[in-house]
Amino acid sequence: MMHSYDFGKINDSIANIQLKKRLENIELAQRYEAEIIKQDKSIKEPNSILLRPSFPNMKGYSPDSATPYFTFEMSPLTNGFIDFEITFLDRNLIKAIYCLTLKVFKIEGNKHVYQIDQYYHINGTDNLIRIANSLPKGKYEFCIGFMFEQDIRDAYPKIYQVHKVVSI
Repeated sequence: MMHSYDFGKINDSIANIQLKKRLENIELAQRYEAEIIKQDKSIKEPNSILLRPSFPNMKGYSPDSATPYFTFEMSPLTNGFIDFEITFLDRNLIKAIYCLTLKVFKIEGNKHVYQIDQYYHINGTDNLIRIANSLPKGKYEFCIGFMFEQDIRDAYPKIYQVHKVVSI
């Protein structure tokens, strides 16, 4: 949006100073407005939850490494949400993916106790999974991954995932 101000013909030096200040303010407002628009565009929308995932023959799953497929960042645990930013390295891979996965285990001694097992739609190469930061204090393993469409009918489909263990 362009702002403008018309003072007409003014020969007074005080009026010229006021005009210069108002024009500087208009320029600052335009820069500020452009920065706000830029920030709004950078806010990511979280991936939507896959409400009815279909794994007709699934009896379990077979874990595999996702390291060659995507990069992964986890937000600090001090916020109200825990964000997982996933960026796929190969744009062509997206078409073959059925869903993203998030599995959260609480580690209690030698046991891993399920806390979350959720599936999400994929949003192209850049993805954001967000959960409430409401887990009780303890040690957790977060597993972020995906499943290929071709594997979902297998008894033990592969889940390509990365792991991160943290304490809350």
